[in-house]
Amino acid sequence: MTIALDAHYTIGKLHLYCEDYVCHGWKPFPHLILTDGCSASPDSDVGARLLTLNARRLLPRFALTAAGEAGQAAPHWRLGRQIVRRAARQARELGLRPEALDATLLIAWCDGATVYAHLYGDGCIAVRRVAGAMSVVQIEYAENAPYYLSYLLDPERWAFYREAIGDPATAQSVRYLGETGESTRREHFAAPTVFSFDLATFPVVAVATDGLASFMNVDTGERGAVLDVARTLLDFHDPNDDFVKLRLHEVLIEYGRQRLFNLDDLGLGVFVRTN
Repeated sequence: MTIALDAHYTIGKLHLYCEDYVCHGWKPFPHLILTDGCSASPDSDVGARLLTLNARRLLPRFALTAAGEAGQAAPHWRLGRQIVRRAARQARELGLRPEALDATLLIAWCDGATVYAHLYGDGCIAVRRVAGAMSVVQIEYAENAPYYLSYLLDPERWAFYREAIGDPATAQSVRYLGETGESTRREHFAAPTVFSFDLATFPVVAVATDGLASFMNVDTGERGAVLDVARTLLDFHDPNDDFVKLRLHEVLIEYGRQRLFNLDDLGLGVFVRTN
């Protein structure tokens, strides 16, 4: 089978500058990488970029190790630790504080038949089945406090995070939304967030930062349903070059007419099976 892919990001209505970042490419294999910097941490926009670029450098290790052991904690956290340690060395050389690396990291790649996704922190995955039904997986954390890779660098910050989120065993929320309803399961905050999707069953697989769930009508205060937003964004006319960028711009213009805006930055990357 053949695939198309693209990614883009945009600033949130309440932000002075964008702290999301994305990259995508075909070598060493098709991949999407998205990051979402923490607004409360200084220079997290720079840290998000460092994490993205270091994740891209380590992509071959994910394909060789993580894809073969999907769902197991050891490879997931080992590779995440390698990414953040490399980024931390570079941040120190730039004179940045460790908090600059407070950012979520979403990594997805395709081996030609299957899309694999690793999430470090919160975010969303949206998929469309062959028959057209949409589903969204939304990852959230207690106290709206994602588990950042940067906490692995500092035992004191890690311990403070563990205490602040309440019960560690249920601090991660994995919410499934579909056409027929929704369900939620609770996980330990450090449970590896790893998914895989067969493109024969799911010809459209998207990963997004949590900005996907931030749309709001500024006149009524009503939140946009994340499943409806995903369905609209993934309604591509033709998955050619820049198809995510073009569709995102189209939707934001139309939503703007409806007074519906993404309050948070939004990063979106999509794989589409084209035959």
